[in-house]
Amino acid sequence: MRVQKLLLLIITAAITAILLFVGVLNYIGNLDQETPSTAIFFLGVTGAFSVYFHFKTKEIYPFAKFDGELEELSKKYWALHVSFGCTLLILGSYATVAWLKNPGEVVLIVIFIFVTLLAIWTLLDTYFLNKFIVSHKERLERRQEIENITGTIDES
Repeated sequence: MRVQKLLLLIITAAITAILLFVGVLNYIGNLDQETPSTAIFFLGVTGAFSVYFHFKTKEIYPFAKFDGELEELSKKYWALHVSFGCTLLILGSYATVAWLKNPGEVVLIVIFIFVTLLAIWTLLDTYFLNKFIVSHKERLERRQEIENITGTIDES
């Protein structure tokens, strides 16, 4: 599992760097127009938050039984990470369908399918991570409740 998380971190970082670079180039190239396109840059920014999310949650892998509290990550990072995955899924799916209607270069479909699979992988990783954290919190609460039970039985 740890290798999977590190691969996801590296791939997401690479895609984010590409998106930010292309976004800046696109923005600079369209400065003479009234409305420069910034969508790619903002996708890169959500990707940066996704990289941060992966970096902060990599210590949890492999999923194991922890004795202590897990570091809580803000809900906004979860939301930005999920939005990055959903955006990649939408873009990859849309581009794949558009390519299938008008087939062109084979390299493009490989990239589109890769982006779609990366999005699915990202969303599944988030789902399983959330499921583990919820389960871990429940186990901790049960253990603390058991440890807090002292002398509640009345001996008559």
